[in-house]
Amino acid sequence: MVLDDRAALARIDAGHMLGQVGQFADFTARGWRAAEEISLPGVHPSVVVVAGMGGSGIGGQLLRSLVATTSGVPIVPVIGAALPAFTGRDTLVLVCSYSGDTAETLAAFDDAQHRGAAIVALTSGGRLAERARALGHPLVLLPPGLPPRSAMPYQLPAMLRIAARLRLTDIGDDGVAEATQVLARLASAWGPNEPSGTNPAKQLAQRLQATLPVIYAESNDLAPVAYRWKTQLNENAKTLALWNAFPELSHNETVGWARIAESGLRLFVVILRDRDDEDRAAREVEVTRAVALQGAQGVEEVRSAGHGRLARILSLVLLGDFVSVYLACLAEIDPTPITVIGEIKRRLQEAPRARGTP
Repeated sequence: MVLDDRAALARIDAGHMLGQVGQFADFTARGWRAAEEISLPGVHPSVVVVAGMGGSGIGGQLLRSLVATTSGVPIVPVIGAALPAFTGRDTLVLVCSYSGDTAETLAAFDDAQHRGAAIVALTSGGRLAERARALGHPLVLLPPGLPPRSAMPYQLPAMLRIAARLRLTDIGDDGVAEATQVLARLASAWGPNEPSGTNPAKQLAQRLQATLPVIYAESNDLAPVAYRWKTQLNENAKTLALWNAFPELSHNETVGWARIAESGLRLFVVILRDRDDEDRAAREVEVTRAVALQGAQGVEEVRSAGHGRLARILSLVLLGDFVSVYLACLAEIDPTPITVIGEIKRRLQEAPRARGTP
């Protein structure tokens, strides 16, 4: 069994993605500390905009989910170059680009600067760090040398610390400490040293083999977690995946399952559940399974761990990260390279010159 063969895992996982996932708890603690002493802009924002793409963009969606129930200030994730029209001097813009050279995010930084918004940059370097330093904006430096998706556990707590310092969330030191303890325990239980017979992450990866994964969140609060699962399956396991969230999927997507059997598609559903979700949400999951998901190859429910909201959200993120890497290893694919994305970026950079050529 390849997942229990450490030599085989080391050979396949040449980019050491398993080791990076295993550092999730450490990255969480370090990210929280990284934003402890930076000088924040002297503004109490009426809205917080989080600009970022890909692995640097999911943090904004998770941040909104974490603080939405406690903050009177809306968190607005922006995935793209254009900031909302309301962005102005009473807006705080968190600009997130791990490389520091993402074109859309640099454009968002320039837009925020032009509009006079307060700005905090989160990056490992590149042009974003240069511009933030040159213009005197606060800068949270992320550790270099990681794929952007692996830096999310560092980036999100840094943004959460900024929110805490602005009194936009009640998550504090105790919540982060509990989260890191839970994540460290789970990383041991789900990590490569734990054999498949007692390792839920390895077991789920085995069930997902040769299927199209469908990740459903039990509630809107867990929707960004389901999206993170989807993107990690895309980038690490190099496979397509679908995602959606209750209750909205019960109003449309459930009808689409009616013809799955005749399509020949092998879909495996993973439902993300949180212990604090309402009884109605739990009942809706049960009814949907019985009525609509009969054509799935399998349905598995996974539940959050921990007490505080941060621990529960990140426990589900961590499980998805491990599952995606194990699924790659089962296919003997190195999880780290993302050649297609690099090629698309390369061709886009050449496109303006090509259009101007006779």
